[in-house]
Amino acid sequence: MVITAAPLRPGVWRAYADHRMAMAGAIVGLRVAGVQVDDIGSTSKTLPEFPQLWAHMLESDI
Repeated sequence: MVITAAPLRPGVWRAYADHRMAMAGAIVGLRVAGVQVDDIGSTSKTLPEFPQLWAHMLESDI
């Protein structure tokens, strides 16, 4: 079997109210421009300040 990868494209990442899926989508969005996580608020289950921390990280020069 040969699997040929297709280029990744922008789109909506469905989190399905799962904080793990939302965080995974955020990470994918680092590599693929235009990825939007549909329910980033679901991260409040494990890290309520995730959206603010993520935004701060993206603005950082580190």
